[in-house]
Amino acid sequence: MGTPGRSSRERSERTLTGVVVGGEYVARMGAINEKIEFDIDAPAELAYATLLDIDSLPRWSSSHKSAKVLERDANGSPSLVEVEAGLVGITDKLTFKYEFTENKCAWDTVGEGMAVRAQGGYYLLTPKDDGTVHVLVDMYIDPKVKLPGFVMKKGVKMAADIASKGFAKEVLARKAKS
Repeated sequence: MGTPGRSSRERSERTLTGVVVGGEYVARMGAINEKIEFDIDAPAELAYATLLDIDSLPRWSSSHKSAKVLERDANGSPSLVEVEAGLVGITDKLTFKYEFTENKCAWDTVGEGMAVRAQGGYYLLTPKDDGTVHVLVDMYIDPKVKLPGFVMKKGVKMAADIASKGFAKEVLARKAKS
């Protein structure tokens, strides 16, 4: 069974944060960053396949209302994705540039949404000797909308729970079916 409940978190609110996309660090001033680590009792290949399946995103991520692949790269992996997502009562339509490497799925906004200036992050999957996978998720959001601190903290916690528990649950459901 996955242990998404056992996670380590690092938060830095309203500081210089960013994301690595294609080996390049993209800094974001004023963004809220969340870093989560957890293990899933499933092979790394299955976790990676789940990330590649953009169409399933609304099924395991309660913040995503829709997700549509607009473009694919030369390997057939999603490279440009349009999503409608909402958190803490704010819904936005955003386009993301995705990049998949051997053990990483990274995403970053292309342009701005109505409520979000920028959003991005990555999943880094590390296979373990026992056949499970260690997952590191590092994500940020740079909202345009000024929200009270307690609302932002709730939103960050919800996003972290979705990124860890929602993802782990989907991977384990796929493992059970195979």
